Amino acid sequence: MLSEKAEKTKNIYKRMSFFLSLGVAEPGKVSKVMAGFVRYNFNNIAKFFSVAKDAKYEEIILGGVRTWKVTTPNSDPKKILLFFHGGAYMVGSPKAYYPMMSYMADITGFTIFVPDYKLAPENLFPSQLEDGVATYKALIDDYGYSNNEIAIGGDSAGGNLSLVTFLKLKEQNEALPAAVVCISPWADPAATGESYNEEMADKDPLIGPLFKKIWNKFNMKSAIGYYVKKEDVDPSNPFICPINGDFSGCPPVMIQVGADELLLSDSRSMKKVFERDGVTHEYKEWENLWHVFQLDGEMEESTKSFEMFRDFLNSHIETKV
Repeated sequence: MLSEKAEKTKNIYKRMSFFLSLGVAEPGKVSKVMAGFVRYNFNNIAKFFSVAKDAKYEEIILGGVRTWKVTTPNSDPKKILLFFHGGAYMVGSPKAYYPMMSYMADITGFTIFVPDYKLAPENLFPSQLEDGVATYKALIDDYGYSNNEIAIGGDSAGGNLSLVTFLKLKEQNEALPAAVVCISPWADPAATGESYNEEMADKDPLIGPLFKKIWNKFNMKSAIGYYVKKEDVDPSNPFICPINGDFSGCPPVMIQVGADELLLSDSRSMKKVFERDGVTHEYKEWENLWHVFQLDGEMEESTKSFEMFRDFLNSHIETKV
C-alpha cells in the first residue's frame, strides 16, 4: 500500500509525463526548439520536490564535463558515488536531480557527483559512454580518489550508463569501482523484455504514456533510435544493451526497480546476467511503485530505498584511514 505522500507524488509524475509526451517525435525529427522545451519542463520538476536539510552543491569539471558535487553535513568526503541521471539520454540534468540526490547523499552518507553528460539528439552514442568513462577517470586522475572509494550508479538511462561504463572500464583494463547501484536501469533499449506491453504501460505514470505514443503513433518498438544512429543500432552491442554484456569481474551491484513499471524486465534480465556471471548482487522490486519513484526523495518509500543503498554501499566502499 502506498503512503499518502506517494499517492500525491504519482499525480506529479503524470503531469510531467504529459509535458514530456508533447516532445515525442520520430527519431531524426526532434527539433532543437522542441528538445529545449521538453528539457526545460523536465528540469522544472525540481521545483515540485523538496531538498534535504542543509544540502548544497558545487559546480566542478570532471573530465571536461560540467558536474554537480552534492553534499550534506552527513556526507563523507571519502565515500564517493558517481551518479548518472536518467532521461532517456535526451533530457535530465544535475538541476533536475538535485532534490533526489540531496536526500540520497544525506541518507547514504556519500558525496555524490552528478555529471551533466551530453544529450541526444545533438550528441549520439557513444558520446554519453565517453563522458561516463571520462568522469570516472577524472575522479581518480584529477581528484585523487582511489577506485576503492568510488561507486558508480544511475537511474533509467543513467543506469544503462553506469553498466556500460563498467564494461568499457573493464575492456580498457582500468581500475574498477568498488560497487555499482542502479535504479530502474534501461538495460534493454531494444525493448526485448516481457514487460514492454500496454498493461505495464498503463501502470507506469512516467514513461508508460511516452512508450504508448511511440508504439501507437510512430509504430516503433523501442526508443533506441533516439540516441543511436540508425546504422549503428545493434541490440547485440553490450555498450548499447548491457543485458548482452559479459559482467564477469564486476564489483557488487544493487538494483532497485518498481514492480509497476515498464522497464521491469530490464532489471530482471540483468539479475539473470549477474547470476550467470557470478556477480555479487542484491535485488529489490518495489510493489505498487513506478519508474524512478525516488525522484521525490521525501517519500517514505524513497527513504527506505536510500537506506537500502546506504547499507549496500557502506558494506563495499573502503575509505582511507
